[in-house]
Amino acid sequence: MIPSKCFVIDTNVLIHDPSAIDILMNDINHVYLHTSVIQELDNLKTSRDIGRDCREAIRMIEKLHIENHPRFHIVQRSDWSDIKLSHLDKGKNDHNIIALAYNISQNTFNGEVKLISKDIAVRILARDLGIVVEDYVAESIKIDDTNLKEVEVPYSNIDKFMGDYVFSLSDMSGFVENEGVICWSDWNNCLAPEPNTTWKQNFAAIKKGDKFHIIPNDISIMGFTPYMMSGSNKNWEQYVAMAQLMDDRIKCSFLIGGSGSGKTLLALAAVLEQRKLFRNIMITRPMVHLEDTDNMGFLPGSADEKMAPWLRPIYRTISHISSKSDENRKIIERVKENNKIEVEPLDYIRGMTFVKDILLVDEAQNLTSHQMKTIITRMGENSKIIFTGDLGQIDRIRKINAETSGLAYASVKMSGEEEVSVVHFKKTVRSKLAEKAERLL
Repeated sequence: MIPSKCFVIDTNVLIHDPSAIDILMNDINHVYLHTSVIQELDNLKTSRDIGRDCREAIRMIEKLHIENHPRFHIVQRSDWSDIKLSHLDKGKNDHNIIALAYNISQNTFNGEVKLISKDIAVRILARDLGIVVEDYVAESIKIDDTNLKEVEVPYSNIDKFMGDYVFSLSDMSGFVENEGVICWSDWNNCLAPEPNTTWKQNFAAIKKGDKFHIIPNDISIMGFTPYMMSGSNKNWEQYVAMAQLMDDRIKCSFLIGGSGSGKTLLALAAVLEQRKLFRNIMITRPMVHLEDTDNMGFLPGSADEKMAPWLRPIYRTISHISSKSDENRKIIERVKENNKIEVEPLDYIRGMTFVKDILLVDEAQNLTSHQMKTIITRMGENSKIIFTGDLGQIDRIRKINAETSGLAYASVKMSGEEEVSVVHFKKTVRSKLAEKAERLL
């Protein structure tokens, strides 16, 4: 028989994943909560960013409490009598949780006791007391952000299929659905009726079933073409992303990359380009401060006014698209006049069902895996969702990192599905200074 374990859970674990109690109990283990965890969840339940997760966690706790579950325990007070706890502050919730874990490890439980927390400082203090500590890694994942694969495609292998130029490889097993590849070829992407005499990186293609579909070399969205496609250092990632974004068979796209790589610009341009296919355009982003503090409640004004600081980058990008041409300006004016663009707090978005809507979630690196699942499962028929984010700029560093971000988790888990596409941007195109900062800092 497998021996049971005892887990003391920190508040941030339940915010990250409200189902963590069930996962950790796993039919045999015990879970302990200090009452300060419930108080913290209650204080945060109206937060526009994490309020929904807090409320869901509270409901889970209440269910177990009503059932009087034999392996779920709520402790009202920690025992501070041990001299080793004298350096901790009884007035701090984190320290009460640490003291509870210490009490259980010393007196209550005969098996293995672990404190589970996503707070590095809590883990350090607990470890110093001899407590076994762990981060909550039930949904930790390693993302593969390597460069696009390269393949060789002879002119003679290219055929025409339902209006597209296509080719197949002798071994297709190493590629997933909707994956983009860079193609070395002696064929010049629809421009030359005869093969060239030299081989070079001539085009890119996307895998669809047992074929790769070649992306036209003149692809553009709202007048924007892939940036830096001349010379030897071509931006193939933008080239692939444009084709994925405009593919009506792809219902969920992940655009991941560093600052200034063009993720939000291409996503917004694609949303506006496809406006006639959807009833509404929905835009949202997590409202997380750089220091991961929640000051929404202290900002004056209505919900829209409170959201304004987080949405300025979106509005600036829309303005940039509008300035590209008179046609773009007219399109965006009509979209605004018809109230077709809706901007909502993330917490409201997660409570909706989307039917024939297109949704853009910017700064998605700050989402937990639970939040990501909640959003995607709201997508109804004939809807589309686009996530953009930079795993190198996570603001919720006390709660998630590049391996536990919902953006990383969902993009890896869903990659290869016929409705899903993933692309990792490699180049910063904002400016030479921005490119050097992204590369060197």
